[in-house]
Amino acid sequence: MASIASWRFYPRIARIANLASRDVGRGSETLMTFSRGDLFRAARQLVTGRPARALVVTGFYIPQADRPAAETDGPLGALEVCMALRAIGGDAWLVTDECCEPVIRPSAAAMLPDDHVLIAPVRERFDGWMNGVIDLAKAERIDTLIYIERVGPARDGRPRNMRGVDISEWTAPLSRLTQMQLHTIGVGDGGNEIGMGRVAEYAIEGVVDHGERIACRVPTDELIVSGTSNWGAHALVCAMRAMGRPEIEPYLKADWHRATLETIVSHGGLDGVHMTNVATVDGLDPERYYAEIAALSALAA
Repeated sequence: MASIASWRFYPRIARIANLASRDVGRGSETLMTFSRGDLFRAARQLVTGRPARALVVTGFYIPQADRPAAETDGPLGALEVCMALRAIGGDAWLVTDECCEPVIRPSAAAMLPDDHVLIAPVRERFDGWMNGVIDLAKAERIDTLIYIERVGPARDGRPRNMRGVDISEWTAPLSRLTQMQLHTIGVGDGGNEIGMGRVAEYAIEGVVDHGERIACRVPTDELIVSGTSNWGAHALVCAMRAMGRPEIEPYLKADWHRATLETIVSHGGLDGVHMTNVATVDGLDPERYYAEIAALSALAA
């Protein structure tokens, strides 16, 4: 009955999904047509019944930068989702890999317990690390796996960035966590993120630069496509709020987003488009970026 009743929220959440998918030059409005309704279904998964207990995976490393580090798109959204889940009585563990750790672990320090930040080895020892995560999931009754701006393997099995560069050397195979058979949610904006396997390859090839080389082949149960992945994560939290969870309102405020982004940048986070250590996301003008955050939050309330 609760599931049936939740459909009354669908029209508002559909508006949130449409707004979050606003195109910034990578075809998000086209790609999101392959996952209509998924934002609603993902939010319902997180808030209906027992609040979800989730692994939230993020971190997109930029090895070509003068000072290589994780980008700003992804960690901010992942932290927002983690905090929203904890606010409604669920729980969340933030997951990344060794290359992204210097940015992500200290950025999470004021929000999450240290044992709720899990760091995967990039190459050796990954199998043993994953076995530990499987044990943790059983012990903590983790039921959901959320990927936010996390690169995944393309057709040839290699993860590639937006420039078509193979970044296997710096990227742990965290798509393998889908083998745990948890409920999966993906958030992405450019076709190369885990979850984009729900989108037809011809669509990614048609609207994304290097799409034929970078399209991720790994699907998730639901996929949220957005102009930037932080907007997609924010849309997920807004959808949770729209379904009647006011506890998460502190994370809808633009000031929280600004402060968290500044923290990420203070630890070396890079804008993924121009690869510099500044408090912007995907090369967007801050006024435009935060206007979208505010507009989504207004729809949620």
